[in-house]
Amino acid sequence: MVEPHPPQVLTPPRRRASVRLATWLSAIPGLGQLYNRQPKKAAIFLLGVVGLFLLTLNIPGATAELLAFWKPRGSAMVLLSLLVEILSLLVFMSIFFLALTFWYDAMHDARRTAQERNGEREPGGRWWLFHR
Repeated sequence: MVEPHPPQVLTPPRRRASVRLATWLSAIPGLGQLYNRQPKKAAIFLLGVVGLFLLTLNIPGATAELLAFWKPRGSAMVLLSLLVEILSLLVFMSIFFLALTFWYDAMHDARRTAQERNGEREPGGRWWLFHR
């Protein structure tokens, strides 16, 4: 007796991801990940970048509120308020550069993922912000 062959399931050809388009879409954080069909990662990058920039924008106002509440008087207090302003500036710059790094990583991740989907690069080798 001849056994019938199981029916072959044809899978539609997978579309090639445009590496350039994925990278440029990530100019708006998360869009490159959406293009690569990674909605959870897109939400993480969008919320991370926007959240860090919003935090950065609130630092000068928080410092002004602190100094207005404190009302420093005298030369020693003026020096202390100057040190608070310098510390505020350092925190501002640190968080701002962290936001820029996270934004860059969104673009880099979209590019790498598109390359992996196209078979141009081996998958893996990632560790959050640090890539091999």
